[in-house]
Amino acid sequence: MARSNDALNELVSNQKKKKSLSSKIATIAVLVFLVYALYLVISQQAEINEQQKELANIKSQITIAKQENDEYTRLLSGKDESEYMKKIAIERYGYAYPNERRFYVASLG
Repeated sequence: MARSNDALNELVSNQKKKKSLSSKIATIAVLVFLVYALYLVISQQAEINEQQKELANIKSQITIAKQENDEYTRLLSGKDESEYMKKIAIERYGYAYPNERRFYVASLG
């Protein structure tokens, strides 16, 4: 009977060791999963912040473009369109009236 008790105790001891080992493996697996999930959350937050900055930049570019467009629309639809065209022709393209003489400062130093 002592032999069967020893065998039974050994069997119970082996089962406890197996449960303990499987419990440790399960705990490690859960910890690894939690670390991975935390990594994913942090990386996604960083990506969201980056994309929000990019969105703000694009919105500011849209605002600037709309302002420029409104200014061009105002200039072209107003009564001073011919004056605006003359100004652009003179300033950007160097046009002049037939008998007009233009003088430019070549160097100030």
